Amino acid sequence: MSESQKNLSVAAIVPVYNVEKYLRQCLDSLLGQTCAFSEIILVDDGSTDASGAICDEYAESCDIVSVVHKRNAGLGFARNSGLDAISATTDYVMFIDSDDWLDPCALEILVGAMRGSCAECVMGGHTKRDNDSKKLFELKLGNREYRGEEIRNELMPRLCGSAPSLSDSIPMSSCSSLFSAEYIAEHDLRFPSEREVLSEDFVFKFNALLYASRVITCDFTQYNYRTNPRSLSMSYRPDRFEATLRFYGIALKMINAAGLPHEAITRMQKTLFIYLRKCISQELPQASGKPLIEAVDAVRSMVDDACVRAVVLEYPIGQLGWKQRTFVYMLRKRQAHLLLFMAKLGVL
Repeated sequence: MSESQKNLSVAAIVPVYNVEKYLRQCLDSLLGQTCAFSEIILVDDGSTDASGAICDEYAESCDIVSVVHKRNAGLGFARNSGLDAISATTDYVMFIDSDDWLDPCALEILVGAMRGSCAECVMGGHTKRDNDSKKLFELKLGNREYRGEEIRNELMPRLCGSAPSLSDSIPMSSCSSLFSAEYIAEHDLRFPSEREVLSEDFVFKFNALLYASRVITCDFTQYNYRTNPRSLSMSYRPDRFEATLRFYGIALKMINAAGLPHEAITRMQKTLFIYLRKCISQELPQASGKPLIEAVDAVRSMVDDACVRAVVLEYPIGQLGWKQRTFVYMLRKRQAHLLLFMAKLGVL
């Protein structure tokens, strides 16, 4: 790492909400970096457990840690509060979710990936782990620098999802990346509320890439993304299907306004299928509390929806793998009973 890279000022923004079980692991990992953060901003989003007190404890014992306590408004707005609190000398910003953690060399690797360039964004992958920290898989993006139209024509479509025959998407998550603080301020980049937009990360990251002139991806996996599995009965969202269609509509408008190639729409359609699986799975009686007949009716209303019909009839189903092809085929044939049965078997 060059001297100029060592002198970069990087702020960590950590939204915090009811994560007392995991918060110390996250904060200790940020303080234990071989390349130190210049500041760590904790945004307590109205926690009702001990998370706020833990934040205060770390702020009192460490000069680079500060805390913003605010009324609960969701993850996106909490990150915005963190952006409002960064110092004027900050060069780059990194977002970390408070139930995740970094390997000690994480920041050093991300900063080193810039190789002296002034990229607006450096994007890495992650290591997905279960609740016991066991590794499930690694996601690597590959080492490459994108400039100008390469960002718009090659990188941004992958943010929308994978190609029909591939698994080549770039995570929508804004974590495991560095964003230029000056660039964020110049373009007034902010997160919408996830209560309004199903993926607030997509909106922020899409806009971040939209105006960028240089973006770097790297084989970075030192961000540990915790899957904190909750039972379906704990995660039912009555408006999930409506929120999914709303997000899809917003994403299409953004893609068209940006003038991205049609490939981006096809990729976003595949992402829609992923979201539809979640919508269908949560209608299982043990998750929704509905009688079976009402659960089937709910799934039937999804497969009959005009937007869903248009997508499944247009999508190049023949390019999909057999499992994904079967799912889309059943959507085409309006097989509500079979879709719910597959969800029950866990093979959806």
